[in-house]
Amino acid sequence: MVKPGTMLPDPSHPIYRLTDSPPSLTGTTHLLPLIQDSSKYIALFFVGDHTIHEPHPLFQKFASICKPYKANLRPAILARSYRIGGMRKPNWTTDNDETIFLATHTGDTDIPYGLNGKKEMGILIIRPDGYIAYSHPVDLNGNALDTMESWLAKQLVKS
Repeated sequence: MVKPGTMLPDPSHPIYRLTDSPPSLTGTTHLLPLIQDSSKYIALFFVGDHTIHEPHPLFQKFASICKPYKANLRPAILARSYRIGGMRKPNWTTDNDETIFLATHTGDTDIPYGLNGKKEMGILIIRPDGYIAYSHPVDLNGNALDTMESWLAKQLVKS
């Protein structure tokens, strides 16, 4: 994974922001402006080649870990467009869910972040200035999410 203290790399392929309605067909290779939210940190979950159109315990755990820090942290999930079930936010999200959903058409987008571009998953926490504060690969057991939760408890104040 990309090491903490480095600037968030730009992806090598376009990324699209998903909304409730179909997004525009133009993506961007500048990830930071797409996810940046004033003075908040961003928790970016690369879900690899896993499907997000149905609720999954890993996504629910990620969301529940981020929720107490909503004043200081905004969650984002990056998935493959062909695994989303339409270029829109998943049905299991709520209207007040502040998670940013992103899509890419290829696994090659994950490679600059230190992932293999296949099923490998990872978490990046990005500071408001665009530098990476935390990074960790994620397995299907979600053990890395517990590590992320400990890191957040030491670094950020709960809302």
